[in-house]
Amino acid sequence: MSRNPVSRVYSRALLEAAAEADLRDQVFGEMESLGQALDSDLPSFLLSPKVSLGDRHAVVDRIFEGCSPLFLSFLRLVIRKGRASALPDMVRDFRAYADLLAGRAAGTLSTAVPVSGSLVGEIRDTISAALEKQVQLEPREDPALLGGFVARIGDRFLDASLKTRLEAIRQKMKSA
Repeated sequence: MSRNPVSRVYSRALLEAAAEADLRDQVFGEMESLGQALDSDLPSFLLSPKVSLGDRHAVVDRIFEGCSPLFLSFLRLVIRKGRASALPDMVRDFRAYADLLAGRAAGTLSTAVPVSGSLVGEIRDTISAALEKQVQLEPREDPALLGGFVARIGDRFLDASLKTRLEAIRQKMKSA
């Protein structure tokens, strides 16, 4: 979830409207498309004071032709209210709210060395069972861990690294 309260309000409102209209999956796909479009020159175009509001709406209508009227209305509202700079945060917040409602969680799995897909799957399945959510883990390498792993899912943190275990032993030996 972003720290931008504007993006949280807009994205949650869109998700609620999409759920009410039974368009949640469609709007989710449209927000993913928006996220991809934001990797282009679209943000600078939408934020340019030299481009009229009508031209911005026309370009958005062309880019997202075929999308739901709900999604297009949402984009037009965001642009009209001068909130286009918050669109990347809105996409992230929308994903986070949708995942929360669907019982999904995404996170990272850091290991000292590359691990096999099957091991990542075992760790994912164990964490999924503990959290009672469908967890997706993005593997990352962090040689500073020495061994073991560190998993971060949302605001939860599971540290089973050798580095942390060695530090705990060092602290115990210091206090003895």
